[in-house]
Amino acid sequence: MAAFRQKKAPKRAALLLSLLLGGAAAQMEIPTLPPTPAPAPTAEPTPPAAEPAQSPAPVPETPAPQQPAAPAPAPAAPVPTPSSAKPAVTAPLLITVQAEWPALVDGRKTTVPFTRTLTLPGERVAQLRARGIITPSLDADLKTFLAGLPQEPQDARFENLWNGWAVVQRNGLKVDPAQTRAHVLAALKDPRAVKASVVISGQVAPKRTLDFFASRGITAHLGTGETTYFGSSRARMTNIHVGARNFQDRLFEGKTFSFNQFVGPVNTQNGYVTGLVIAGERTANGVGGGICQVSTTVFRTLYGAGLPILERRNHSYQVHYYDPQGLDATIYQPQQDLKFANDTGGPLWFQAEWDDQEARLSIHVFGRARDFDVQIGAPKTLSSTAAPPDRIIRDASLPAGQRRQVDWAAPGAVIEVTRSFVRGGQTFKQDTLRSSYRPWPNIFLVGTGR
Repeated sequence: MAAFRQKKAPKRAALLLSLLLGGAAAQMEIPTLPPTPAPAPTAEPTPPAAEPAQSPAPVPETPAPQQPAAPAPAPAAPVPTPSSAKPAVTAPLLITVQAEWPALVDGRKTTVPFTRTLTLPGERVAQLRARGIITPSLDADLKTFLAGLPQEPQDARFENLWNGWAVVQRNGLKVDPAQTRAHVLAALKDPRAVKASVVISGQVAPKRTLDFFASRGITAHLGTGETTYFGSSRARMTNIHVGARNFQDRLFEGKTFSFNQFVGPVNTQNGYVTGLVIAGERTANGVGGGICQVSTTVFRTLYGAGLPILERRNHSYQVHYYDPQGLDATIYQPQQDLKFANDTGGPLWFQAEWDDQEARLSIHVFGRARDFDVQIGAPKTLSSTAAPPDRIIRDASLPAGQRRQVDWAAPGAVIEVTRSFVRGGQTFKQDTLRSSYRPWPNIFLVGTGR
C-alpha cells in the first residue's frame, strides 16, 4: 500500500494545482504547458511466498477542497492618447533691466544695484511664439516699460538702504530700444528662453555727484527728528511745508547754526500764510502759524546728533503736536531763535521729507562720522499742575453767537530729558534738558460780530 500511495501522490498534486489555478487561469492568461511524460515503470517489490500476488484494490481519491476564485485584478488605467493629453505649460518671459549706480558707503565708493522687470505671462508668451514676431501690443508695452526707466539723472543724496544710510548717485540710463527688441525677439524664438535683457548703452551723471559729499567728509548719518501734525488746519500744513523746504537737500557750513537765519524771514513774501500762533496769554492769528512744528523737528534732529545747545526755549504750555513732551522748541522772529554749535569739525547736510497722509515730518542731518553714539532718555515729569478752567474770548471777527475752540487744556509740568554720549559701550558725558510748562485752559472764541 505504501508503494501505491507514492505513485498516486504526483496525480493528487497535479489535480490540486489545477484546481487552485483554474479560476485564475483565464484572467491571467497562463500559457498551457506541454504534457509531462509518464515516468518509467519501477519494479514492484516481491511479495512474501505465503501470500499469492494480487492486484491491489483501487482506493478512491479524496477530492481536493474547492478554493475560492482569485479576485480579478483592477483594470489598468487607460493610456491617454495624444488628443487627450494636457498641453505643455509655457513659462513667463522676464524682460529685465539691470544696472549699477555709484554709491558712497561709510566713506568708501562702491555701487548699488538697480533692477526692474516687465513680466509677460506664459499664456501670452505661447501666443507670441506661435506668431514669431513682436506684435503691436507687445511693442507698445515695451515702449511704455522703457519710457518708465530712470533716464534723467538725479542728484546724489543720502538714502536709507537695507543696511543703513548711503549716498546714492542715480545716473540716467541710456537705453538701446532696437537692441532690446532684438533680445526680446530672440527669446521668443527660443522655446527654452525665460529672460530677455534690456540693453543699457551708457549712463549720464547728475550735477551733484558722490564727490560733493566725499570731498567735504559728509559720509555719516548723525541724527533724525520726527514730529506729527495730525489734525492741523490747511493753513498750518502750508506753513509746515514752506518751512520744511529749507531743510530739503541743504548744506550748512558754519560754526553756529541759527534756525532764523537758515529759514529766512517768516512772511507772506516767502510763501507763509496766516494761521494760529501763541501770542502771550492766548492763541491768535498770525503769519507762519505752524513754523514751530519745523523748529521742534529740527531741534530733535540736532539734539539727537549730539550738538551743543546754544539757545532754545520750550513752548509756554504742552502742545499736543509735540508729544513726547520736553523735546520742543519755539521760535518767534526776530526775538526768539533756536541755535546749536556745530562741533562736528565739518559741514552739515540736511534732508527733509513729509507725508500729509500720515501727518508726519522727518528731518535728517548728515556730516563727518563720530566715534561715539548719542542716546536720548525718555522724558521724566518732575511735577505737574492741573489745567485751569475754560477761557472765553470775545471775537468780533466771528458772527454773533458762533463758538470755536482754538486751544485745548494741558496741565502744567516740569519735564527733564537726559542725553548720554557713549563710546565703546561706556558713557563719557551727560547733559540734562529741563522744560517748564504753564497750565493751560481750553480756549473758546465766541463771536460778537453782526
